[in-house]
Amino acid sequence: MNKKILEYSFQAKKLYRRTVLKIILFIVVFYTVLNLILAYLVYPLRQTSISMIPDFTDNSWLLATPLDKTPERGDIMVIKNMKTEPASKWENFLDQVVRTFTAQQLSYLEKSDFPGTRQKIRRVIGMPGDTIYMRDYVTYIKPAGEKHYLTEFELIERPYNVTFLSTPAGWDTEIGVKGSFEEITLGPDQYFVLGDNRKTCDDSRLWDPINSDLFDGRIILSYFPFSKFKFY
Repeated sequence: MNKKILEYSFQAKKLYRRTVLKIILFIVVFYTVLNLILAYLVYPLRQTSISMIPDFTDNSWLLATPLDKTPERGDIMVIKNMKTEPASKWENFLDQVVRTFTAQQLSYLEKSDFPGTRQKIRRVIGMPGDTIYMRDYVTYIKPAGEKHYLTEFELIERPYNVTFLSTPAGWDTEIGVKGSFEEITLGPDQYFVLGDNRKTCDDSRLWDPINSDLFDGRIILSYFPFSKFKFY
């Protein structure tokens, strides 16, 4: 009798250990696959500013893909942090560890207390070779090889909304975030990006045109709030 009890106890413990190992293995595999998806395929991104209103409100949730870092005109791109000093190898390693253990949701390098260290989303208005200027917050563009200027809304096929600043008569649009600037011609690897909220947003009007190596992905979906659900 005791022998049968011991055998049953041994088999039960063996089955229990096997079940626990299967659960642990499943969690490890699931977490690894999740991290790979979030790191290399798609990842959620929270919009925490009003820089892209009205289409992207504060606290919007978006989906971005790092597979597409070469924008077309009108694309909404994720822009890497604008730190002037590159991160050290140790900082990059620590950042990868933090991202791995938080399913890519937290970062050592991106800190809310330092806005310049966070990713931003901006709309690509100007492409390499374009000549552009702005009047009253509307951008006019002459693509490379063309003779005439068109507004950004005429050149970009997908419709979008922007927030303009209604200024008093005689207001100097050079004050604050520029509402007007003279012609500039973009170089071979230069892009001009703007926030949809033209009245208060840091973008290429402050940074100057940016190079393609600053793009970290493209927005493909807005899924919250549900009223703003849309593919891009």
